[in-house]
Amino acid sequence: MAPSTRLHDYRVLVKTLRPGSAAHRARAVVRQVLQDAGFDGEELSDAESAVAELAANAEEHGWQPFELRVVFVDGEPSWCEVIDADRDLDGILAILDRLNACSEEPDLGLLAERGRGLLLVHALSKGRCRAYVTRICATGAPGKAVGFALPTKTGPRPSSPVPDDGPSPKAGAHLPTQPWAPAFPDHHLPS
Repeated sequence: MAPSTRLHDYRVLVKTLRPGSAAHRARAVVRQVLQDAGFDGEELSDAESAVAELAANAEEHGWQPFELRVVFVDGEPSWCEVIDADRDLDGILAILDRLNACSEEPDLGLLAERGRGLLLVHALSKGRCRAYVTRICATGAPGKAVGFALPTKTGPRPSSPVPDDGPSPKAGAHLPTQPWAPAFPDHHLPS
């Protein structure tokens, strides 16, 4: 008898973020999603602050277009990411690596020039944040995503629903509205 694999239902809410109002719009969408899921208080506030920081960073350092994605796993909002058209991850990955390597409070001097926004997102998500190359839903063009785990009723998810080594290089090539879904071996693509 073959072992059974539990299949999850993945859904992605995608919202365009307009320059000049990206942080405000991202915060409002995440607030509504989490309130609809029954969250309030500190968890809601932390998620709003984290996504506003990522959206502001995308506007300041990234390229248009900007998108917000909220990933629902089995109907529960689980992951949030902000996408922009700049594919350069080097600075972001270096900052996240430095933050993940710190067993105590990170040395803020190391992050004096850049990275304080990522420091905030890292702290608010308890280290459950990542960055990776993806595709922009609206255009199908390559871009980068910086995201974090949302609070869940079943407890924190260890990381993103995106595999640890990032999405498959072919992910989204034929499904620009599902940028990384094909990277999931147990994923059912929507009909």
